[in-house]
Amino acid sequence: MSRLCRHRADFLISLFLALAAANCRLSPPRTGSGGTMSGGNTATGGSTGGDTATGGSTGADTDTGGITDTGGITGGDTDTGGITGGDTDTGGITSTGGITTTGGNTATGGNTATGGNTETSTSSSQECSKPSATATPCTGLPAFTGTQNLDGNDDDFCNVPSFELNFTNAGRVKVYNGSGTSFPERAIARVAWDSAGIHAFIHVVDPKFVRATDTATIYNADGVELLFTSTTSGLSGGTAQDSGVAMHVIISPPLAVKSEATGSNGNQIALDPNLFKAAEEDGGYKVELKLPWPGTPPTAGSQIKFDMELNSADGITTTGDAGPRDAQAILYQGSDPVGSPCGGETFPYCDDRLWCNTTLQ
Repeated sequence: MSRLCRHRADFLISLFLALAAANCRLSPPRTGSGGTMSGGNTATGGSTGGDTATGGSTGADTDTGGITDTGGITGGDTDTGGITGGDTDTGGITSTGGITTTGGNTATGGNTATGGNTETSTSSSQECSKPSATATPCTGLPAFTGTQNLDGNDDDFCNVPSFELNFTNAGRVKVYNGSGTSFPERAIARVAWDSAGIHAFIHVVDPKFVRATDTATIYNADGVELLFTSTTSGLSGGTAQDSGVAMHVIISPPLAVKSEATGSNGNQIALDPNLFKAAEEDGGYKVELKLPWPGTPPTAGSQIKFDMELNSADGITTTGDAGPRDAQAILYQGSDPVGSPCGGETFPYCDDRLWCNTTLQ
């Protein structure tokens, strides 16, 4: 072979070897149509019943770091869209991805939570959230500020100090039926004044409420009584005789009365429904009052007469008593005046001179 032919042969051999080497290089491995799952894309612990976890783990994409469903994605639950915003979790009261539940079955943020999320409120009274000072109503009554919305709630009275009347701290307890000494009722009262009249909210704790059947005998049922005047001068004793300056109301929800302006003591007429709200609730009842002054409105620094009574009844009538009232707790019992219209044993309900003197602050 000539030198030229040998040279051409060597060149072809070199070219062939180079092509063969290029053809033998390894290609990158392929993982099929689903791409590569790494860094935490795990569904373990019982992914049965048709559960699906999707949201980007398809094609050639790579999902890393957090699509993890562990320990029981069962029963057909579906988590779609990256487990964020708009997810639906059903059958487990489990809310993921920013669900805020407020006020009993309100789900916000786009998510829906189902499967027994029920809240039931049994409270019917909006109690003031902050404590108030203790009032001494036979020393002074505070001024009422703001606006009273007569709705049966105490949220207009949160700045009014409260006091309690019960059968332990009462100035006097009068027992009517039998010789019982245990009466669980107690009244928490907030009472204030302004130029328009007396504003009051009274919450009574009473485990066995016996309501009045009519206005004529309302005092024989469970209830509260509020008594006040607009002055301390010129009182003759009876609220009927002193009707121009004295007011006596009795409330046994849903009824309320006031003493008649004329006639005998102890006679009542229905109270204007625009002056009160009263309702029974679990464990007792509540009363809200907005009562005008009888006579000329007093001013700050003036003295008036004031009293309150709490009636206890258990529904059992005994011989010699007109109704089921067992006892009455009286906030203040003054000394017996001369010539009382009560005759014999005297009580605040029939003689306004027995009420305490208090100063309008």
